[in-house]
Amino acid sequence: MIRHLIARELPWTRSLLGRITVFVLASVMLAYALGAGAALLIMVRGQSRQWDHDARLYVQVASTALRGVYTFVSVHIDRDGRVSWIETGRPVGDDQSIVTTGFMPADVLALASAQTGQDVWLVTADDAGRITSLSDSQGQGAGLRVSFPDSEGRTPRRLFTGWTEIGSTTHFAGFMPILSKDGRLMGGLVASVGSAETLLAARNQALLTLTLLMMVILAASALVVALGLRRAFRPIPALTRVLTALADNDTGVRIPFQERTDELGRLALAIEKLRCAVVERGQLRRIGEHAAVMEHRAHHDSLTGLPNRAHFTALLETALERVAAGAQACNVMLLDLDRFKEVNDTLGHAAGDAVLVDVSRRIEPLLSPDDVVARLGGDEFAVLQPVDGTDGVERAERLARAIVASMARPFAYGGTPVSIGASIGIASAPEDGTERSVVLNRADLALYVAKNDGRGRFALHRPGMTMPVDGDGAAKAA
Repeated sequence: MIRHLIARELPWTRSLLGRITVFVLASVMLAYALGAGAALLIMVRGQSRQWDHDARLYVQVASTALRGVYTFVSVHIDRDGRVSWIETGRPVGDDQSIVTTGFMPADVLALASAQTGQDVWLVTADDAGRITSLSDSQGQGAGLRVSFPDSEGRTPRRLFTGWTEIGSTTHFAGFMPILSKDGRLMGGLVASVGSAETLLAARNQALLTLTLLMMVILAASALVVALGLRRAFRPIPALTRVLTALADNDTGVRIPFQERTDELGRLALAIEKLRCAVVERGQLRRIGEHAAVMEHRAHHDSLTGLPNRAHFTALLETALERVAAGAQACNVMLLDLDRFKEVNDTLGHAAGDAVLVDVSRRIEPLLSPDDVVARLGGDEFAVLQPVDGTDGVERAERLARAIVASMARPFAYGGTPVSIGASIGIASAPEDGTERSVVLNRADLALYVAKNDGRGRFALHRPGMTMPVDGDGAAKAA
C-alpha cells in the first residue's frame, strides 16, 4: 500500500534519472553538511588563532611604545624574536618616571592604542601578587582588578594571550609582564583585542551568516540539479581547496568564480576578502618581526654580536643607579687589545675582524651570568661586573687576570698564528664614584697606566693615579 502511494505521488523515483537525482541530492546534502562543518570549524579555529596573533602583535606594539619612552627598561627576546617580558630596575609609570620622561602613562598607552585601535592598560602588582590597573589609553580605568582565568588563576611571568578580566569586563588580550632585575613581578602591559561580548557576538554572527549562506547554496544547488549537476557543483571543490590553502597560510592562491553573480560568487568574494586580510596580517607580522630585528641591531655590534656602546652605556647607567641606591656595587673594565694594529697592517682587515670575533668568544665563557661584555668600537671592549660589595676587588682581579691570560694565547687566521694581548683598566663603584663619566674616566686612566707599565696586564684605579707623561710633560698614550 505504501509502495503504491509513493509510486503514484512520486512517479519520477522509478526512473534512473530520478534515482540519480535522489542519490546526487543526498550526496550533495551530505557533502554540504561536511563542508559547512569543516568551514565552521576552520573559521572558529582561525578566529581563535587570529585573536591570539592580534593579541601578541598588539602587546608587542604596546611594549615598543613603552620602550620608546621609558629608556631605562630592557626586554627579554625569545628565540622567535618576540619580546617575552620587560625588565626594569625601577617602577614604570610612577611619579618618578613621569618626572624623568615627561610623559604620563596615558600618553604612552594612547600611542600604542592609536596603532592597534584597541584599549591598552598599564597595570601594577603589589607584594601579594594582586594586579590592578594604573591607567588605560584614555587616562582612566585606574584601580581595576586584573586577573587571568586562562592562566589557572596565576599571574603570567612571560608573554601571555587569553581571556583577561579587567574590572567587571572580560577581554581577549595579550599581557606583557614587567619584572624587576631579580625577577619580581612589578606590573605589565595589557593590550586588548576586544571584549568578550564583542568578539563572541561577531563570531556568532559570522557563524550564523556562514550557516545561512551554506543553506542558501544548498537550496540553489537543489533547484539546478535537473539543469546540470556538473555546472551546479563544479565550484565547490575548487573553493574548498582555496579555503584549505588559506587555512595553510597559502595566500598566493587565486580565488576563482569571483565573476559569478550567484551565492558562490559572493562566497568567492568573501574568501578573497579573507585572503587579503590574511595577507595584510602577515605583512603586519613581518613588520613586527623586522622591528624586533632592528631593535636588536640598534643595541648590538654587527661584527661580534656583543652589546654596543649605546647598550653598554644604558646598562652601566642602570647599574650605577642601583649602586647609588645602595643595592649593589659594580666593577667597570675597559679592555684594549695590544698590537692589534699590526694585525690589520700585516694580514688585512679581514684578519682583524676574525680576531675581534675570537676575542669576544674567548671573553664570554670567563664571565659570570650577571656580567656583561660589550664592544665599544675598534679594538676596545668593556666589561660590567656587578658584585655584592664584599669581594669586588678580588673578583675584578680574577676576571682581569683570566682575560689577560686568555688574550695572551696565540690566535690563528688562515693557519697563521696571530699574537696580540690585552691591557685592562678597572674602576669600581661606589669607591671610584657613581657617575658614569667619572667611573669610565677612572677606568680609562687605569688602562693607560696598564699600557704604560708594559701592556699585557691590568691595573686597578687608585687614588692619586695620574696619566703617564713623557719627559716633556705631555701625557703619553701607551
